[in-house]
Amino acid sequence: MHNLSEQIHTFGHNLIEREAEVRPRKNKRSQDEYEKFLLSTGWLCRKLLSVNAAHKDASTRISRDKNRYKAGRYVPRGVTYTIAIEGVLDLMEMLGYVEMTNRGHYSRDTGKGDQTRYKPTDTFLKHFEVVPSTLPKQLVGYEDTDPIVLQKKVEREVTDKDGVVTTIIEKKKLLYDDTPQIISWRDNLTIINDCIKRHWADLYLTDDDWGKLNSQLLKDKDHDYSPIQLHRQTLRRVFNSTCFDEGGRFYGAWWHNIPSAYRAYVTIDGKFTDEFDYGHMHPTILYADEGIVLEGDAYDIGIGKEHRDIVKQSFNAMVQAKSKLTTPPKDIDWQSTGKTWKELRQLILDKHEPIKGSFFFGMGNRLQFRDSQLAEEIMLRFAKQDIPVLPVHDSFIIIRGLYSELVDAMHEEFEKMFGVSINIDDSAKASLVSFPPEDIDVDWIISETDKHSNFTARNPL
Repeated sequence: MHNLSEQIHTFGHNLIEREAEVRPRKNKRSQDEYEKFLLSTGWLCRKLLSVNAAHKDASTRISRDKNRYKAGRYVPRGVTYTIAIEGVLDLMEMLGYVEMTNRGHYSRDTGKGDQTRYKPTDTFLKHFEVVPSTLPKQLVGYEDTDPIVLQKKVEREVTDKDGVVTTIIEKKKLLYDDTPQIISWRDNLTIINDCIKRHWADLYLTDDDWGKLNSQLLKDKDHDYSPIQLHRQTLRRVFNSTCFDEGGRFYGAWWHNIPSAYRAYVTIDGKFTDEFDYGHMHPTILYADEGIVLEGDAYDIGIGKEHRDIVKQSFNAMVQAKSKLTTPPKDIDWQSTGKTWKELRQLILDKHEPIKGSFFFGMGNRLQFRDSQLAEEIMLRFAKQDIPVLPVHDSFIIIRGLYSELVDAMHEEFEKMFGVSINIDDSAKASLVSFPPEDIDVDWIISETDKHSNFTARNPL
């Protein structure tokens, strides 16, 4: 069996040879065009193979928006709209190698839409000898571009057919110039990503449960109708301000795109993990700014633990808002608390009298930046010891047995950054994985190996 790069190279030459059947060219490609054609073919082949390895019925999003292919930080080397989309993708569709499963659309009136989706055909797959269960390990990093991303929400006014003007918000990636600080962030993230790539993060599921989970995700809008693609092992930081002082959290890895209950099944190098989930980081930082150590649960305002999530959402909305928020947020089920919005808001203000000046000043994204700086220090600290730590917003996943070291690191790095200590609940998040029986026998080992054959192939003993 040839390695994947050789197989893709052969397929690219096959495309060029067959092009005359469906789309004769007037001129021969220049050397530069020829090299970009092969680079684009490699990029598209890996996208199609990776999604097929995750689930045979899955399709992958491939944008047909020319603006997304302008040369810059966010586009893979050699990939352009003219060559990758009009040159390679359209040719693959003509030759029956890909099938469009959903035509992309975009409404300027709403600012909403979806990218075109494609899936590989059997004709395409016959060109490749790959093992779907282990293919993700060969694809790590192929999608990587600049890991420091600047993405802003941009407001735009639109007028509907009745002449009514409304404001819509769109997310746009922006170009930027490097500064010493940005270069430092990129260098640090390279150290973190290189550490993660030296190891392997996976999901300990039986083959049957893996198939069921991905079938579920294909129907789930919240998960982008996409299966888990294990090759996505690297991180990027997404900033939300041209001053680079908002956002900055870490995204992009496959463990960000699974239902939270499944995080208990995450493994690193075949070993079970613990998740450190510090559930009230932002109020802790705000209290630290006042030189105060936050005591107790920031979201316990005396209305019952069953309403904790609603209180947390309301707290965050009040910190993010730029006005007094006299009207309740639309996406919070505050009515279930049995309180009016005015009463709920006042209870939160009363609970947090020492930081009342932090509400209604639009501080949410700046707090994300500050917690992302803390996350960077913690992950970098472990990466330099060749210990991968996987971030999930304001929590961390680490190999079981190293949880106490992670807690110690949080204590030390928080006090170093914010000048006061931090109270941490010393219990790990409960794990849902099953453990082997006390008396392990050969039959049990064989049965478990058979059930987890795909996992075992990626994580040999």
